[in-house]
Amino acid sequence: MFRPNLTAAAVVAALSSTVFAAETVELDTVHVKGQRSYNAIATEKNGDYSSFAATVGTKIPASLREIPQSVSIITNQQVKDRNVDTFDQLARKTPGLRVLSNDDGRSSVYARGYEYSEYNIDGLPAQMQSINGTLPNLFAFDRVEVMRGPSGLFDSSGEMGGIVNLVRKRPTKEFQGHAAAGFGTHKQYKAEADVSGRLNADGSVRGRVMAQTSGASPRPAEKNNHHETFYAAADWDINPDTTLGVGYLYQQRHLAPYNGLPVGSSGNLLSLPNHTFVGADWNKFKMNSHDVFADLKHYFDDGGYGKIGMRYSDRDADFNYAFAGSKLGMKTPAGRPGCNTADDKACAMGLGTEIKQKAFAVDASYSRPFALGNTANELVVGADYNRLRSTNEQGRAAVARNVALGDFHSVPYVNLMQNARAGARGYSHTVATENLDEFGVYGKSVFHPVDRLSLIGGWRLGHYKIEAGEGDELHKASKTKFTGYAGAVYDLNDNNSLYLSMSQLYTPQTSLGTDGNLLKAREGNQFEVGYKGSYMDDRLNTRVSLYRLKDKNAAAPLNPNNRNTRYAALGKRVMEGVETEISGAITPKWQIHAGYSYLHSQIKTAANPRDDGIFLLMPKHSANLWTTYEVTPKLTLGVGVNTMSSIASAAGLRAGGYATFDAMAAYRFTPKLKLQINADNIFNRHYYARVGSANTFNIPGSERSLMANLRYDF
Repeated sequence: MFRPNLTAAAVVAALSSTVFAAETVELDTVHVKGQRSYNAIATEKNGDYSSFAATVGTKIPASLREIPQSVSIITNQQVKDRNVDTFDQLARKTPGLRVLSNDDGRSSVYARGYEYSEYNIDGLPAQMQSINGTLPNLFAFDRVEVMRGPSGLFDSSGEMGGIVNLVRKRPTKEFQGHAAAGFGTHKQYKAEADVSGRLNADGSVRGRVMAQTSGASPRPAEKNNHHETFYAAADWDINPDTTLGVGYLYQQRHLAPYNGLPVGSSGNLLSLPNHTFVGADWNKFKMNSHDVFADLKHYFDDGGYGKIGMRYSDRDADFNYAFAGSKLGMKTPAGRPGCNTADDKACAMGLGTEIKQKAFAVDASYSRPFALGNTANELVVGADYNRLRSTNEQGRAAVARNVALGDFHSVPYVNLMQNARAGARGYSHTVATENLDEFGVYGKSVFHPVDRLSLIGGWRLGHYKIEAGEGDELHKASKTKFTGYAGAVYDLNDNNSLYLSMSQLYTPQTSLGTDGNLLKAREGNQFEVGYKGSYMDDRLNTRVSLYRLKDKNAAAPLNPNNRNTRYAALGKRVMEGVETEISGAITPKWQIHAGYSYLHSQIKTAANPRDDGIFLLMPKHSANLWTTYEVTPKLTLGVGVNTMSSIASAAGLRAGGYATFDAMAAYRFTPKLKLQINADNIFNRHYYARVGSANTFNIPGSERSLMANLRYDF
């Protein structure tokens, strides 16, 4: 039967991964207690497109069939084959995810109509905000685990879209390493190095150091955008049952911010080359991010497993840039302040921002199997604490009028923050503060009342305290909230299962009501049913998911035309849809990751224009396919397609559906030396990836690009 044989399946999966890999590798020992492999095998050890276990939304590794929600694992091999560097680049090619494009590392990622507001590293959260450039680079991570829909149980104050969990690459006992470099069109480049191995004779102390720099200029007028990553980690086996790990991650981002194209004088989307850049030569964005990690794991003699994890994040971002502040040929009614331009020209708006953000998260959990009658069951209990401190200072002003699109690069330099702080005429200056403290305790039990049936029940009791506002006027709110979780999995046989689940969520809000207090938390729930299959010793996974999400209390402005208006909790929305996905090995030489998503949204009670407009930007139909085939032991070929149906914006702009095609060829000259060439959008399809308003966020998709990477493994 599936559940009693989970440990055996994990071992078989590990062995089969070795057999099917391009070259023989030695896997780290998997520490197994009772029924479960608590340390999922690192995906970088093999060439698989799937993993037999995930930790997202569970706290401890569980097979994909054991999790009664939609979960995808994007392995290290997929990231390498697709040649992606940031999470938003990956999300564009991942089934069921929608990216509202901006600069790489500054795009918004959505699932089921809701934006991912945070991402976890080894289960510990920090905010993920597109404007701050905090979408992570992927170099330091072994795999990306994506849960769609609210987690409820372990992260009830997150977003309706779900959870993104990134699993760090850990030090290895055996020496390994690589160096790689690549170059391509649009001034693309990449250089990286990775070294890992034992630091003492018996391998009880291990270390790893990684560094990467990458860049590109997707639009010729832009300065070169580049990203840097440095990562160091050490693990110490204090004894055979106890391991202490520490790590440090630094990420940096330098960009020429780009807000897209304005519309024409008649309100039409412009038919310009995809690479057209509407911005000044001095457009600048810089982000620095520091993350510190520590975790302690212990295996108890009774089969229990305990873990304490900590993550501290310190981020700052500043930017100063110009973009189109009007449509072409803007005409403001007489007697009203505004922007009047010639038919082929626009106003230039400027935005300066300084953002500082600190986050601290700690989580302690204990799990163990237990017997109830003749059945083997499992219990998880734990507690967590999250702390966020954030300030966002902005300065805005119109910086030029009657600017032709080709002349934006010569707009005179303006230090927007400096002028706003000085109170210069025509400038707005705001300082927003947000402080959040959240403490929670949680529990989950898995019961097997009859053969092949698993019942999952869980709860979370969370307390949050929030302070938010502008300037010195901070508004406070606090609440203790109970949320529940329930699910069931029925194994039709050893390879196929049916599942259902219901999860709850609440999210604190920072908008002010008519009484001058913060609005009460947004509340939501999801009901999901589906099918999951696992084949090829868990190396091939399939799923079909049907879901319905509801949320309420979304902030609705009482006067949408007034920036200082108060809000009411009126918003009621329903999202429902169907998703399909297949990932893994069809044969030992043939890998695939593909899926289709259908999404239908219902706005029961209108919220603010931005929130409601977001749902218009979610395509009803989307699909992704990526597949590779090992033609010979030296040659691997890959091909992919990314497609979605038409979208619209709240401003009435509409972009048609599209499909783009990618390809890859990899040739291994020796067991250690490999050349890989990637081609994206090979037919150079012209399309709009996003539409916004008359002046901004109308962003064409990326043009055709080619890149070659040479890698040497030590």
